[in-house]
Amino acid sequence: MKGSAATAIFAVAFGLRLLHLRAIMPLELGTPPVIGMDRWLSTHIAAAVARGNWLGGWSAAYDSSPGYALLLGVLHRAAGGGWLGPLCVQAALGALVPLLLYGVGARLFSARVGALAAGLAALYAPAIFYETLLVKFALLPITVAAALACVVRGRDERAARWLVPAGMALGALVLLRPNALLTAAVMALWVIGPGAGLVWRAMAVGTRVALGAALVAVPLVLHARAAGGESGGEALWGIHFFIGTNPESDGRYTEVPGVRDDIVGHVVDARRIAEHDLGRPLVPGEVSRYWFEKGLGFVREHPFRYLLLEARKVWIALDGDEEGSFGDDFHDYRRASWVLRLPLPTFAAVGPLGLLGLCLTLVGRPRARVLHLFVASYLVCLLPFFVTGRYRLPLVPPMLVLAAFALCWLEENIRRRRSRALLGAAVLLGAATAGLASRELLPGVAFTLAGGLGAAAALARSDGGQSPA
Repeated sequence: MKGSAATAIFAVAFGLRLLHLRAIMPLELGTPPVIGMDRWLSTHIAAAVARGNWLGGWSAAYDSSPGYALLLGVLHRAAGGGWLGPLCVQAALGALVPLLLYGVGARLFSARVGALAAGLAALYAPAIFYETLLVKFALLPITVAAALACVVRGRDERAARWLVPAGMALGALVLLRPNALLTAAVMALWVIGPGAGLVWRAMAVGTRVALGAALVAVPLVLHARAAGGESGGEALWGIHFFIGTNPESDGRYTEVPGVRDDIVGHVVDARRIAEHDLGRPLVPGEVSRYWFEKGLGFVREHPFRYLLLEARKVWIALDGDEEGSFGDDFHDYRRASWVLRLPLPTFAAVGPLGLLGLCLTLVGRPRARVLHLFVASYLVCLLPFFVTGRYRLPLVPPMLVLAAFALCWLEENIRRRRSRALLGAAVLLGAATAGLASRELLPGVAFTLAGGLGAAAALARSDGGQSPA
């Protein structure tokens, strides 16, 4: 991508995020966060760090991945005790995602696919929403985009200068979403690839990726030990598994009797119930194992219901809406922000287009397998727990690239009047859109499809109508 085009895409992405931030400042900065929810936890830890308590205060023990809150505290202090500075930094990082995805799309397919992926990422409404919240999910798009960019370059060049950063990005992803460990391992295996000298290559690549991950993870492990050695994640994974795996579960967040619907309740109340039932004091890991066994009991007693529940979780993960507020609801912010009310791309459009792109690239395009593996492995990572809109954020960057490929493929087949291929694609897109998109999001779907096809046609004219592959 030429420097002027990259600057323009960054400017559009950054400008939209700043305009949205300006619109929601009374809501984000003028309204106290709901106690016990994600924004409260992040800012509470960050405020302690900014005051000089680098351990993060008492609430750090309730965070399953406190790295974001510690970084937020540093930015909060550097900004003179305000939250606007950290939010602007997050908006700038979000504006870099389109540039990273351009590189992924261009290397895996073509410059045209890369440019369209960059445009979709710049305009993607849920990213604008999450990247201007004081929650750890704000860093997921940039983390995943950086990981994909580095692993693709690492596979192509076998160079340490990309493998170590790839390990850092994958390590950061696991720290932000601990259940993404499987995805990180799959990405590392993809970088190794098949061929002669597999053992030596695996050792060389694995060492460099592990070094990058250690550079990110070791400081936080030492921080946890200094803070007392108890991990919020160790206490939470069991109750979160049970919330997503019990007779009353519908795949989303559901209440557990006797457990308050906040982070403190998930630790304190879950421990109280487990200790009462077992009749002895428990450490965090034992509490999690107690709730894990309760969830497994449901699986053993109702295996067919459990399979239906897991299928429903896949549907929720691909749903077009952004459900699961935890104190910051997408639709509340949409009412406050004219930017989010624009007919911008949402998962209601990107999901069906991404699924079409995935189907189109399954055969004959082995380089695209990194995107297939990322999407499939992360979906598997989601299934043991409950699913919300923010938890599926790591799926968005690879789906944006696949959606860009689908738009280029559609434009090419429309131009060449291949009616049979277009009919099959239309059936898939129509079925997926009907199943995943609500009526409120349909204008964004139409805008994405029409605008994406128009942009793909313009890009095709500029590069002589080359195939997206």
